[in-house]
Amino acid sequence: MSSTATSVAQRHMDIAEVKLSYPLLDVVERAGVSLKRSGSNRFQGQCPFHEDRTPSFFVYVDRQRFVCYGCKQWGDVLDFVQLHEHLASVGEACAWLVGTPVPPQRKPTKTLSKASQRERRWDRLTLEEQLVMNVAGALYRDALSRNRAALAYLHERAVPDWVVRACGLGYADGRSLEAHLRKHGGLRIAEELGLLRRPEPGEGGRPLRERFAGRVVIPEIRGGQPIWFIGRRPGDPGRVKYLTPPGDKPVLGFERAIGRRRVYLIEGAVDWLTAVGWRLAAFSTCGTDFPMDRLGWLARAEIVFGVLDADKAGREASERLGATFGARWRPIALPDGCDLNDLGRRPDGRALFFQLVATAQRESQ
Repeated sequence: MSSTATSVAQRHMDIAEVKLSYPLLDVVERAGVSLKRSGSNRFQGQCPFHEDRTPSFFVYVDRQRFVCYGCKQWGDVLDFVQLHEHLASVGEACAWLVGTPVPPQRKPTKTLSKASQRERRWDRLTLEEQLVMNVAGALYRDALSRNRAALAYLHERAVPDWVVRACGLGYADGRSLEAHLRKHGGLRIAEELGLLRRPEPGEGGRPLRERFAGRVVIPEIRGGQPIWFIGRRPGDPGRVKYLTPPGDKPVLGFERAIGRRRVYLIEGAVDWLTAVGWRLAAFSTCGTDFPMDRLGWLARAEIVFGVLDADKAGREASERLGATFGARWRPIALPDGCDLNDLGRRPDGRALFFQLVATAQRESQ
């Protein structure tokens, strides 16, 4: 390798080391920018590069990038230093950073993300937040009634029309919610709730995007009002199937199961719709990572049937839940590679499921 090539390689290695040693969030805060958490891996504040009455400056911790949606400045930690200190090059920015104290090590981003998810409790919404949730639920329901593809997807998954109505299912068309709130008010609250989001760097387009755009939306309804949503993307196997807003993940179907002696713990949200169609006292944890300390409301349940996917994650979750519920736990052994909705789409699915329930009861005696 020539001396020139060696020098270039060394310079790139040094820049990478500097970026690693000086996290963007620390550098921005040290520059006097006051930031507040705005999502699991995002912080928001007033932009230091232009007169910013409404905070439009964001730091994305997971990607180590900043962006201002007002003046359109964006980049990494060295770009920020170059702009803030009026330096001529990235090299000067690197030298400037090296001459400053190394910030103390923060907790890992993953820990910050988990902490932020505990900040919002969806069962404790303010009046203004609940009004926005109600508007969103109504607009989603209206959009579903007009979207043939979304309705066809639900029919394909064998979800009866009465379940669609009873569970308040909807569809996010990607424009109705933002347009309605822009006209009638509530944009800021919707963004704080995670129903609307700012576009990612390079996305362009509208200043606010619907989080659930292009997804069937399943609400958690308490007292007749939606307090939380989970979005399911039809098709697109390469994309993320389920999407939820930031904050604690509540139980889906809480009011259908609380106070019942025999309850059914369902893993997936669409599987839960199948259970509702079979009129079971069912609730869903919407995944296998639900915190066990949030299940105290099941203390009076005499039997908890576990309906988890027949895969490794489902089996491991069943063992954890068995340790929590003890003798009350009745895991349902679904066929390999099968979930409850798969059974729901089979002509003999319901009969087979209740045979499995009877088997689980006999084996526990």
